[in-house]
Amino acid sequence: MIGRLLFLGLMSVASSIADSSCFRWGLTAGVRLIYQVDATDTIAIAGEPTLFRHREERWSVVCDSVRGDTLYLRQTLERYTAQESTSTGDRSARARVPWIGQTALIVMTRQGWRLQSFSPAIDEFNGVPGGVFGPSLLVPLDSGCVQCNRTQWLVERRDTLVEYAYPPAVLERMYLASVDSCAPDKTPLTISVAETSRGMHYVRTAEFATGTYVSILAHGVIELEPQWAVPALLSYAQHIRFFIEHDNNKRRHGEQRTSLHARLVTVSSSETPHQQH
Repeated sequence: MIGRLLFLGLMSVASSIADSSCFRWGLTAGVRLIYQVDATDTIAIAGEPTLFRHREERWSVVCDSVRGDTLYLRQTLERYTAQESTSTGDRSARARVPWIGQTALIVMTRQGWRLQSFSPAIDEFNGVPGGVFGPSLLVPLDSGCVQCNRTQWLVERRDTLVEYAYPPAVLERMYLASVDSCAPDKTPLTISVAETSRGMHYVRTAEFATGTYVSILAHGVIELEPQWAVPALLSYAQHIRFFIEHDNNKRRHGEQRTSLHARLVTVSSSETPHQQH
């Protein structure tokens, strides 16, 4: 019996040591991340001119508190500008959108699995042009242990994308991800993600009701910041096929292709900023 207990104790210690080497998102209370996003959208809807858009966004992600394995986050769009043109030669620019300053609350585990999410308290439809179905900055990790040696994992999740619009879009997501490169000390440096999702975005106002139904194929590469264990660079390519259904039962089909790059420019903790290069 003593030998069996000793064996179980050693196994417990070994498991604890192994767990300590598992990669998880490393946010701590008080940390603020600033991301600069550059994205290009091409949107084609049957019967309409093709829209080309280049947008620049600035997002903040703040960790308000940590309780055990649970992170309490605030994500805010701080800046947005865009240059738009159409296949017929029309051009326009946006210097500001109503979503700037709206803060969404997200509760997730250190593995990036959302537990709860809360939309801003606003009275009408609002959102980020081109980004209603945008990617998560902190993608879901394996529920087990994420380590080097090309670890792979599959995640199926239902996510409500409160950071991008109100009312928010909902996605049934499936990720196939892997650790693709590591530092000499076995710290993961690069994660790649292949995503297949289906979802919808429904809007009802006093004047109209419309639903957008999508299927998404996407691929992303995430370069990690080793000191903070957060994304330093996220490159994401999306192909979205959709149809829009209005309350008069009229349906329009289209597709959107988006190339997005999010770069971590600042990390601050305890009022001490750290610039990324």
